[in-house]
Amino acid sequence: MLTKRQQDTLNFIRHYIEENDEAPLVTEIAEGLGIKSQGTTHRYIQALIDGGYLERLSGRTRGLQLTELEGADQSLILPMMGKIAAGRLIEAVADESEIDLGIMFKGKGRYVLKISGESMIGKGIMPGDYVVIESTRQARHGDMIVALVDGFDATLKTMLVNQDGTITLMPANDEFEPVTIDAKRLSIQGVVVGQLRTYP
Repeated sequence: MLTKRQQDTLNFIRHYIEENDEAPLVTEIAEGLGIKSQGTTHRYIQALIDGGYLERLSGRTRGLQLTELEGADQSLILPMMGKIAAGRLIEAVADESEIDLGIMFKGKGRYVLKISGESMIGKGIMPGDYVVIESTRQARHGDMIVALVDGFDATLKTMLVNQDGTITLMPANDEFEPVTIDAKRLSIQGVVVGQLRTYP
């Protein structure tokens, strides 16, 4: 259970990320909440990290990330009306069950990133899409990962483990070149476990 000030801090961070597509600095959080002490602000942030609401990415100035889906504490249930073909025309058969999107995407250590750029369009991930990430430091050959290179540059790519121990970060767009690096330069931040897209 969060205290009022911890909840205010979480709400401010969430709103800031929504508005700016990046996390706020500690000084910006303190200013936004009217807190004079950065030490107090740090304590609120650490309480949110300890409670599983936030994660701090090492080596990044704006390294705070939400580990919750927006509104994940509320069930988002839509009717499941059955199956429909994306190939030849067949009759759509009604099912009339329900699907809880909150349960589908929610999980410990999961958070959402908004996609910028076109390097993964071959995997169906378009600019403006949201990907659901499961925070982990380990991944398997062929996983789509959030990669931090040299502790600074973050990117979303498919990870290929080469026989010589190097790692290739593979885009899904012929206009982008694969990047092969020494495994020591790579820090895995998470693995893609879902994708969200809305249409106007």
